[in-house]
Amino acid sequence: MYSTKGIEAVATITELRSKTSELVEHAKEIDRGILIQKNNEPYAVLISYDLYIDLLSAREAMSRKRKK
Repeated sequence: MYSTKGIEAVATITELRSKTSELVEHAKEIDRGILIQKNNEPYAVLISYDLYIDLLSAREAMSRKRKK
């Protein structure tokens, strides 16, 4: 078994294909991503655009901190 590391929801690739709009709306409403599984293994994470921007900002801040 693998750790979902705080992921709030899990969907399969098949569900992503058939319920894309619903999953995107759900990802936008939650603070954490939706883990997408392929062959019962973690494959990707669907997150809202706002969360994506927050993660990029945090990554850039960490990168600047390391350079000091």
